[in-house]
Amino acid sequence: MAELWIGVAEVLTDPSSGDGDTRAFTNVIVWATSVSTFFAKVTSVFSEYGWTVLGTENVRPVGLEVNFDEEITEIIERAKTNPNACIFATLHYYPSKPA
Repeated sequence: MAELWIGVAEVLTDPSSGDGDTRAFTNVIVWATSVSTFFAKVTSVFSEYGWTVLGTENVRPVGLEVNFDEEITEIIERAKTNPNACIFATLHYYPSKPA
């Protein structure tokens, strides 16, 4: 049975996103049943933006943790009412401008 999962995704965006850098990390909340379904759903949604998921880490069910910051808590609350939710938090870019 699907439940809310959270994880960190490393994403490759185009240079027009952010300040011209192309790689970022973001927390993602999605309904999933496993790490593999988490990855598949995140990859599918991010591809709609033209982004590539380079990897994920720290993927786990939301219920295993109770101390989320305000932004993540708000996203979890929004996702609870939408079984198709795949909501990401702030994109944190790091130096990665294309050559």
